[in-house]
Amino acid sequence: MIHRRHFMLAAASSTLPTWAAADTYPAQPVRAVVSNAPGTGTDITARFIANQMSRKWGVAVVVDNKAGAGGALGTDFVAKAAADGYTILFSTGAHYSLPVLYDNLNFDARGDLTPVASFAQAPIVVFVPADSPFKTVQDLVAAAKKAPGTVSYASPGAGTSSHLGAVMLAQQAGIEMLHVPYKSASQAALEVASGQAQVGFNGTGVTLPLLQAGKIRMLAVTSLKRSISLPQVPTLDESGLKGYDFVTPILALVRTGTPAPIVEAIGAAMTAAAAQPEFKELCKAQGLDVAIQGPAALQSAAPREFDKARRLVQLAGVQVQR
Repeated sequence: MIHRRHFMLAAASSTLPTWAAADTYPAQPVRAVVSNAPGTGTDITARFIANQMSRKWGVAVVVDNKAGAGGALGTDFVAKAAADGYTILFSTGAHYSLPVLYDNLNFDARGDLTPVASFAQAPIVVFVPADSPFKTVQDLVAAAKKAPGTVSYASPGAGTSSHLGAVMLAQQAGIEMLHVPYKSASQAALEVASGQAQVGFNGTGVTLPLLQAGKIRMLAVTSLKRSISLPQVPTLDESGLKGYDFVTPILALVRTGTPAPIVEAIGAAMTAAAAQPEFKELCKAQGLDVAIQGPAALQSAAPREFDKARRLVQLAGVQVQR
């Protein structure tokens, strides 16, 4: 027979592991899964953050790249991990597009993962060949209005952040352009530089070298404020598209159900690392801007980000991957 006192002690002890885990976290190495390939802005910033977290905590934070399927491969891995904070996902704003772009996911991007911090953001660059007749965004808009569907623009692929940023521009400006998707960001950028496409929408990482080589001209960045890496380039808001703001955040997420104290501990460690001057210089070299947010702000904004991504993907008419 189980006595009431023994039952109460057993019930209390069953909750103890969660409390104890939160109080002693981290007590073992942490796995940082990066959903992008090595050498990308996400990977480089994640490695800096992971290294600083390791120093702060005194335990190893091991980076593990699991790139593929637009970030779904790494996301799937973390979505199936234990909700204990020992497996962290480093991803981008593409996370919010996953439920719309893929119909066969084995996880729920909305429900299975919880944002814990963001620390950088990547604006999209609107650029043209160096000898293009388009000197400003308004030149581009005027040409597209004069001959709808004839101005071609290159992106790294259908459904990518660069593509969705272009769709948002076209909608706000009331124009129609011809989308030419490529298999990679570098290929798309080179095609614009060679004049095969009239306009490009792409990240700063692949466009900065072309700008420095004098092969392209930048018309605008898609962030609401000018990028620290390109202070001379106006924003789309300054170029006549008032209120336009489209960036790709670099953020971290954990399995939903991770104890709140652990989520807060991870978020605090990441935001402290991102506040260091060395991180600002690292981001500038990669064409990124520091953008720090903790768990509460990110979790509050997540539903809007998912809805925004769904609207843009559907507006773009991207075919769902099955």
